[in-house]
Order: sequence, then C-alpha cells, then structure tokens
Amino acid sequence: MKSTLRRRLFHMLAGLSIVMAMCFLPKMTLLLSLGSVTFLFLVFELIRLRVSGINWWFISRFGSMLREEEASSVTTSSYVLVAALVSYMAFGRDIAILSVSFLAIGDVAAAIVGQHIGRTRLFGKALEGDLACFFSCLAIGFVLDYAGLNVGSLTIVIGAVGATVGQAIQTPVDDNLTLPLFAGVLMAAVPG
Repeated sequence: MKSTLRRRLFHMLAGLSIVMAMCFLPKMTLLLSLGSVTFLFLVFELIRLRVSGINWWFISRFGSMLREEEASSVTTSSYVLVAALVSYMAFGRDIAILSVSFLAIGDVAAAIVGQHIGRTRLFGKALEGDLACFFSCLAIGFVLDYAGLNVGSLTIVIGAVGATVGQAIQTPVDDNLTLPLFAGVLMAAVPG
C-alpha cells in the first residue's frame, strides 16, 4: 500500500514538473530538453530490458516505485514522457499543459478513488474512479485557465471528458499515453 501511494505521488509530481517546464521554458528549450530526456530514457529502457544486470540494478534501486510487470516491460514513466512530448508538438503549449495536467492529477485521482471506494465497475474500472478523474480534470483545468491559459471553458470540459475516457477504456496501450493524447485530440478539435 505504501509503495503504491508513493508511486502515485511520484507520478503526479513528475507530471506536474513537466507542466511547470511547459509553462516557463521557451519553446525550443523545452523541446530540446524534453526530447533529450525522453530519448535518453527510452534508450535506457531498451538497454535495461535487454541486459539483465542493468535491469537487476534498476529494479533493486527503483523497484518500490514500479508495478510488478514493469520489471520486464517499459515503465509508465516512458509513456508519460512520450505523451508530453507528442502533446506539445502536436497540440501546442496550452493544450499540452492541460493534457499533461489531466494525466498528472486525473489519473492519480482515478486510481486512488477507484481503489479505495470504487464499487461500480464500468469497462473494467471503477466508475467512482472515473468520476474522480473527470472532476479533478475539470478542477485543474479551470485553475489553469484562471492562471492564464487561453483555452476556454468548453475546451476544458471536452478535455476532461477525453481524459476520463482515455483513462477508463481498456486498451493494450498504457493509459499514461492514451489519456493525454485522447484529451489533446478532442481539445484541439474544439473550434477556437
């Protein structure tokens, strides 16, 4: 339980760190730094999954932060980095900030609420967690809009729906990738 909470807190703080970088770094600096970190992280992932000694070292150091299946597969952190980079490149700064914020806050809220009070199953996940995702995405969206993002209420609501659906549906792709990208696609489609 303690390691699960620690992993979710790390997930939230890592996502919000990326959001802060998106807010304050110039576009080229952000793209170069986020692109480099993503590339290096993916290269490390490929190496550790092929070299058992490196993977053992990684698991011994960070195992408490990982899901059991991540010992032999790509970590969710890789998906977060890829999603953040693709979101920024595909949708622009403001929608990327919202998409990654929805991932950082909404996905964690869904997991915590779904695990602790979830009773009603929908698409294999707890409906209560889905609702927590939706409302936390709305909340962070309106906070960011108030803080100066130029997106509008309809975009935030559509993005929160997209994030919730991206989190809720069961696909072979990790929801750390589907949530922000699905939300970003829907928000980008809202007429400006």
